[in-house]
Amino acid sequence: MIIKKSELKLVPANKHPLSIADDVDFSKIDASMLTNVMLDRMVEMGGVALSAPQVGLDMSMFVMGIDQARIEVFNPTIISYSKEETLMNEASLTFPGISVIVKRPASITVQYYNKNNEIQHNEFQGITARIFQHAFDHLQGTTIKERVSKLKWDMATKRLNNYKQKLVKKYTQKKLLDIKKAMEEQTNGNT
Repeated sequence: MIIKKSELKLVPANKHPLSIADDVDFSKIDASMLTNVMLDRMVEMGGVALSAPQVGLDMSMFVMGIDQARIEVFNPTIISYSKEETLMNEASLTFPGISVIVKRPASITVQYYNKNNEIQHNEFQGITARIFQHAFDHLQGTTIKERVSKLKWDMATKRLNNYKQKLVKKYTQKKLLDIKKAMEEQTNGNT
């Protein structure tokens, strides 16, 4: 199975899979190539994680990281969650422009396979634990929308819509001023 970066397009939020992604069969994919393609796409999209279901691939895989601190995650399991939870603002490539405060465990113990089909055991804390959980949610058919109340989600979408309206208004006013200036210049030049 060969996957090109250009083929990896974000699945619209209303088409995001609501089911658990299938486990990766390493004999049927080039895991190293898939990892590189996913990491390149993640960086292009401006994300810190990208899961296979977000780009239309039904497989239990995601990449995460910033700069050179990157990892690939195949067939992950979260073994344990801390009792301590933290609140943090989260955004998702699935919902451009929307961010919501999500409560998550502060640390997790995980097991997954790397691109070489080698089992990995790690404990992640803080932002790394949060990013892992967020990407893992996508593999479970869950998004940040399901992590908050309907009221919080509606408020976040309203904030985004208000921001878009302000941008449109600002852009429209600038264009109108440009048109007015052009008309004045042409009118003044013809008298």
